Amino acid sequence: MSEIKAAIFDIGATLVTGPPVAPNKVIAGLVSGVAAADIASVIMTTQLTCADGVCRAIESRFGSIDQDAKAGISQLWQSQSSAAMEITGATEAVLALKRNGLRIGLLSDIWNPYYDSVTKALPRVIEAADAITLSYETGSRKPNPNNFISALDDLGVKPSEAVMIGDTYSHDILPALEVGMKAVWVLARPGREVESIIDILNGNAPAPTATVNNIVDVPSLHLWTSKS
Repeated sequence: MSEIKAAIFDIGATLVTGPPVAPNKVIAGLVSGVAAADIASVIMTTQLTCADGVCRAIESRFGSIDQDAKAGISQLWQSQSSAAMEITGATEAVLALKRNGLRIGLLSDIWNPYYDSVTKALPRVIEAADAITLSYETGSRKPNPNNFISALDDLGVKPSEAVMIGDTYSHDILPALEVGMKAVWVLARPGREVESIIDILNGNAPAPTATVNNIVDVPSLHLWTSKS
């Protein structure tokens, strides 16, 4: 069995918490006739520097939006820039693996203002990261395997030498397993993962390498204790 050399963390709901409604859903409520998934396909895969840039990107794809929508998007941008809050113990969990000799990666579907707030909420994690792979930089979102492969390449490790750590089975755990990584499922929101849990229990989907219900339990897993 390959030695584990890297741990790659999802960010949202794995290391930080934020507003209960995702930004693409908020914007979809402001822009008539456009689905939240379509909004996500723009804001999560485009390098944006301001709220006006968000409006221009949406208009270039879906047509003109009104002034109320533009004002709402501006307000959302401001709120998202300070919205992320560290999940208790997240920084220490990451740093524990770093101290254990692992390379640290971050892999996230995220848009610019929320990532700005993550850097404020997790400064020591950002500093410790050896590679950061963000959807707005790659132009694609998980579960696209290219994002996982890019993270592995940036860390200089093979899939069998890396562990993905995330809270969402379909976007973190399953694609990681499919590219040959190991995967730790932080099952902090089981109510959102019922279908995946049932598929695993019925043998219709591969099980994660390990499952925990809190990020603080990750460093004590058998996967890397042998490196101590």
